[in-house]
Amino acid sequence: MLRSLIEFFVRQPVLTVIGAIAIAAIGGYCAMIVPIDAIPNVGENQVIVFTEWPGRSPKDVEDQVTYPLSVALLTVPHAESVRGKSMFGYSFVQVTFSDGTDFYWARSRVLERLGTAIASLPAGVTPTLGPDATGLGQVFYYVLEGPPGINLAELRSLQDYVVRYELQSVQGVSEVASVGGYVRQYQIEVDPDALRFHDIPLDRLIAAVKDSNIDVGAKTVESGGMEYVIRGRGFIGQGQDVAQALTDIEKTVVLSRDGVPVRIRDLAQVQLGPDFRSGAIDLNGSEAVGGVVVMRFGENPRAVIERVRDKIKQIEPSLKGVRVVPVYDRTGLIDETVATLTESLREELIITAVVIVLFLLHVRASLIVAVTLPMAVLMSFIGMQVFKIDANIMSLAGIAIAIGEVADLGIIISENIYQHLVEWEKAKGRDPRSRTEVIIDATHEVAGAVITGVSTTIVSFLPVFFLTGRDLKLFAPLAWTKTFAMFAALLVAVFLVPALCRLLLRSSSWPRWRGWVVAGVTGMGGVLATVVFWRPWLSELSSLPLWATAPLVGLVLGILGILMSRERLRPIEENPTSRAILWVYEPVLRFLLAHKFSFAAVPLLIILLG
Repeated sequence: MLRSLIEFFVRQPVLTVIGAIAIAAIGGYCAMIVPIDAIPNVGENQVIVFTEWPGRSPKDVEDQVTYPLSVALLTVPHAESVRGKSMFGYSFVQVTFSDGTDFYWARSRVLERLGTAIASLPAGVTPTLGPDATGLGQVFYYVLEGPPGINLAELRSLQDYVVRYELQSVQGVSEVASVGGYVRQYQIEVDPDALRFHDIPLDRLIAAVKDSNIDVGAKTVESGGMEYVIRGRGFIGQGQDVAQALTDIEKTVVLSRDGVPVRIRDLAQVQLGPDFRSGAIDLNGSEAVGGVVVMRFGENPRAVIERVRDKIKQIEPSLKGVRVVPVYDRTGLIDETVATLTESLREELIITAVVIVLFLLHVRASLIVAVTLPMAVLMSFIGMQVFKIDANIMSLAGIAIAIGEVADLGIIISENIYQHLVEWEKAKGRDPRSRTEVIIDATHEVAGAVITGVSTTIVSFLPVFFLTGRDLKLFAPLAWTKTFAMFAALLVAVFLVPALCRLLLRSSSWPRWRGWVVAGVTGMGGVLATVVFWRPWLSELSSLPLWATAPLVGLVLGILGILMSRERLRPIEENPTSRAILWVYEPVLRFLLAHKFSFAAVPLLIILLG
C-alpha cells in the first residue's frame, strides 16, 4: 500500500507539485483567517447574570435577589457551580459550565431559566445577562480628549450617547463599557419640612415625576378634509435645552387642593448634577473619560481591533473637535507573538539550507528540504482552522518546536535518495532500473522508519490530551499544532520530496553559455520581483533600502543559478565537509569502542549522581 502511494506520486511529479501548490494556497488562506491572539483563553466557561437594585444594601440584595437567582440557576443543565456576589445596589451571579459546553447554548439555557426566576424577585428588578465575551475580551482601551473648555461631564455624555453606540455597532464587538467622568442627571433634592407642611408622601412626588415624563397619544381630529393626529407632549429634555428641562420639572404638579396646585418647586430644589461615583480613570496624572471595547466570544482580535479603528476614523470628524485616543491595543502583543513563529521559521530555513549545502554541496537538494518547512507550517494552519484552534503563543510554539523535527524528515528522505542516485549514476548502465525506480526504492527503504519515528513522537503527546481544566486549555493547543506539523511533515517528506527529487535531483551538464543565460534571467527576475513585491512587512526582513536590496537579491539568485547549472551528484565520501567530520569522528569512535566498559560507566554515574 505504502509503496503504491509512493510510486504514484513519484511517477506523477507535475500533478504532485500542482496539488502541493493548491494545498499551500489553502494553508495561506487559513493562516489569514484563523483567529490570532496573544495568549490562550484558560478561563472557565461562564455566564454572568447582572441585576441592578438601586439604593439597596448588600444584605437586602443578597437575601432578595442573589439567593433566589442562585437557587433557580442551580438546575441549569451542565452547570458545575453557581457563585453569587452582592454589592451595594448590584448583584452578580456566575454560572460555570463544564468544559465542552457550547458558549451560546449555555447562555440560552440561563436565559430560559431566568424567565421563571423573575417571579421570585422584587417588583421592578430585572436580571440581565452579561456580555457574550470572556475574560480576555478586553482588546482595546481609549480616552476622549476634547478641546479647551469642555468638561468631564460633557465628555462622558458624548461617550455614553454617541461614541459608545457607534463602536457597539462594529462587527465582533460585544460591549463598550464607559469609564471615568461624570454621569449627568437631573437631581431633585426634596425638603422634608415642605413635604410635612403640605402633607404629601414622598411616593406621591416620585409618582408625579414619573407620570409627567411621558408622551400621551389620543385620537384624531378631522378638519377641512384633513386628519390630524393628537398627542400630548411630556418628555423632559426632548428639546435638548437643559434650562427648559429643569423648568419643566419644577412646574410639575404633584397635587391640587381647592384649585391651588402644589408643584415640585414648592417641595424641592431641582438641579443638574453628577451621579454618585465609585471610581475614576487617571491618565498621566489627570482625570479622563474613556471606554473599554469588549470583543465577542470566538472573534478574531486583530480583525475586531482593525474594524474599531476604522469606525473611530469615521466618527471623529463629527465629534466637534473631540479626539478618540487609544491607550491600549492588543495588536502589538499579537504581532510580537506572530513574529516569534516567523523568526523561528526564517532562521530554521537558513540553517537547514546552509547545512545541506555544506554536506551535499548541492543547491537543489537544499531547496527540496527547505520546501518541507513552509509546507508543514501551512498545512498546520489548515488543521487549526478545521479543529477550531486559535493561533496564540502556545499553539504557535508547538509549530516552532516541531520545525527542527520537520526538517529532519525531509533530510532523511532526500539524502537517501541522493545517495542511491549517486550509486546509480556510478554504475553507468549496469543497474537495469530506471531513475524513477531508483527514487521509489530509496524512498520506500526509509519510509517505514520515518513513519515509525513520527508515530512515536505523536504518541508521546497523548497524555497532554488527557489533562483537564485549565491545564488542558493551556497545553492542548501546543500538542495539537505540534501533531499537525509532524503529520504534515510526514506527508510532505514521503510523497512530495521524492517527486521533487525526480524533477530537480540530477547531475547538470548544461553548456556554459546556457548557464550564464539562466543566471542572468534569474538575477533580473529577482530584482524585478523585489521591486514589485516590496512591502513594509518585506522591508523588515532587510535593513537595507530597496535600491540596495533588489541588486543584492538579484546577485544571490544569479550565483545560485550558475551553481545549479554546474552542480553534479557526488558521493558523500568525496565531500570535503564529510571528510573533515569522518577525520574527527573515526578515531574518537575507535577509542570509545576500545574502552567501551569505561565509557558505559559514565552515563550510569550520571544517572546515580542525578
